[in-house]
Amino acid sequence: MLQENEKYDKVLYLLKKSKPLLDSSENIENEVIKRIKNIGHSDRMLNEVFDFLFGWIYIGWVRRCLIVASIALVLVFAYQQAIILRRIDYLSRQTIISGKENTNTHADEMEKMLVVLRNAGRRFPSNSITISEKQMKELLESVNELQLKYKDLENMIESDPELKKMIQKKLMENNRIKINL
Repeated sequence: MLQENEKYDKVLYLLKKSKPLLDSSENIENEVIKRIKNIGHSDRMLNEVFDFLFGWIYIGWVRRCLIVASIALVLVFAYQQAIILRRIDYLSRQTIISGKENTNTHADEMEKMLVVLRNAGRRFPSNSITISEKQMKELLESVNELQLKYKDLENMIESDPELKKMIQKKLMENNRIKINL
């Protein structure tokens, strides 16, 4: 171990004693200066670009004008959305009427239509419902069809005594004597 330490010390002493010879110290100086200039130059270029693009933020009146303009745009957008929503709400309350409005009808059909309209007027506000004549005819046809089916059902019940007893029993359970339509 002792010998290894001695050898190590000798090698270290020789290395310390020998200095590297610089052939071109001026070239090294120039290279160092050149690299330092390039580092500062690229940072300066970046700063100049940012200053050119965003230099207006340091001017107070420009900032305030842009803030006012952005607030105005937001208010215009909100106003526009309110108008659109109001119109959509108005459109959703309207009913679509399709078909002819002026057609000739028989007096009996017209009377039925008036009865239905009168009854509908009691249940709904008069300005919220609009029914075309075609829709009215379809409604009256379906009512007539239901009446025919109801009469057929009554005839069927009257003809079958067992069915009649069963229905009367169910009606008595519900405290009714006759079905109300």
